Amino acid sequence: MAVILYDKDFADSHTLSSLMNKNHVDLDLVIINNGPKHLESDIDFIKSLGSFVNDIDYKEFVDNRPLSWIYNGLFREYNEYDRYILLDDDSIVSEDYINKCEQYYTDEVDIQLPNIRDRVSGGFYYPKIDKKVQKISDGEIINYQSYVISIGSGLVIYRSLIEKFFELNMELFDTRFALYGVDYSLFHRIESLKKLKVKVTIQVVGTFEHSLSRVGQVDSEWRIIERLYDSVLSVKYYSRNKYVSLVRLLKISCYQLIKFRFSSVSLIVKIFTAGKHPRC
Repeated sequence: MAVILYDKDFADSHTLSSLMNKNHVDLDLVIINNGPKHLESDIDFIKSLGSFVNDIDYKEFVDNRPLSWIYNGLFREYNEYDRYILLDDDSIVSEDYINKCEQYYTDEVDIQLPNIRDRVSGGFYYPKIDKKVQKISDGEIINYQSYVISIGSGLVIYRSLIEKFFELNMELFDTRFALYGVDYSLFHRIESLKKLKVKVTIQVVGTFEHSLSRVGQVDSEWRIIERLYDSVLSVKYYSRNKYVSLVRLLKISCYQLIKFRFSSVSLIVKIFTAGKHPRC
């Protein structure tokens, strides 16, 4: 299990705290501080957390590395594992989530993902199946032909999926994305595998409560720009064809003009030309 912290102390992470509200779970935990500052060791907290897991490893990147680099790096560095559970620092891990992952897992499953419910509104927002949000029953296998999108927190990635990507010399997460769009890039790439007749089995297990940044918040200027990187790069690399790419790019530009964000139009051109997030 990997928990990514950003601008948060150990004890302030809902994810880490929620792990201490249940019985010992048979897993190893790696905590990754992704900046922007060094974290002082909280010996008491880590000692308490350690009684609920097998082992704790700690890594720190105060330079705020792209999430895509961190995730792909986990699969390479910790290559002795058959299962990887990815979590951000603000999710509530339900009491029986880990048990359900094991209960419903079969050899054919490549990736498990939870239903995602916003902690504030109580509404379900993921997974999106063929562009529609659906609350899926535990253990249900999503139709192979369906187009699935979800967020990164709560994803359970199995060695079988990693090997399917590695056999094609592909990484799971697109390293041209840094923050927004990193999780979506995995599902875009799964679609690429499907086009190559590689079957990927996706199973839904459990429900996660999560504070979704898109829900009930006014976006800051920083967040608007970060979302623009995601939108433009997604258009560039994951549109069906050049015509669709052009149309989507024009829509993004028009939206920015309607919002009187004139400087964003030149930024769109810059992002599209560069082809990657500036931190990548």
